[in-house]
Amino acid sequence: MDKWVLYGKTGNPASDIAKAWLKNNGIPSTNYSIFQITKEEIVQLADLLPDGAKDLVYPTTFSFSLINPQKKTELEYIEKIHNGEFAEEEIRNLLTTYPALIISPIITNGQTVLIGYDIEKLVSTFRFVKVKDITTA
Repeated sequence: MDKWVLYGKTGNPASDIAKAWLKNNGIPSTNYSIFQITKEEIVQLADLLPDGAKDLVYPTTFSFSLINPQKKTELEYIEKIHNGEFAEEEIRNLLTTYPALIISPIITNGQTVLIGYDIEKLVSTFRFVKVKDITTA
């Protein structure tokens, strides 16, 4: 059985739905707050993604603001990241300092990374994953 980890934000509907989906489908996972993610975990995730750490960042300031309306400091970094103004190592350091920049949920087993809530990706990824018995007596 694979060990799955979900990084999410409490109160983020996509994170809450993904967490419930995993539970309802018997997929064992450990849940962590995106705000407690370590630099090593960011590096591991970024190494699995085609565009590295850039793929972990909200695509627009608008999408970031919808989930993080109170966060203003981080807004300036989003466009700069996507415009290529930062090197990979700089992006990884920014994500360590400002984890709110990271899209959530992130679901991973160390080999596969799912970013955001996408039901089709969840179904296709977990189609052949051995799940724990969820039947009740």
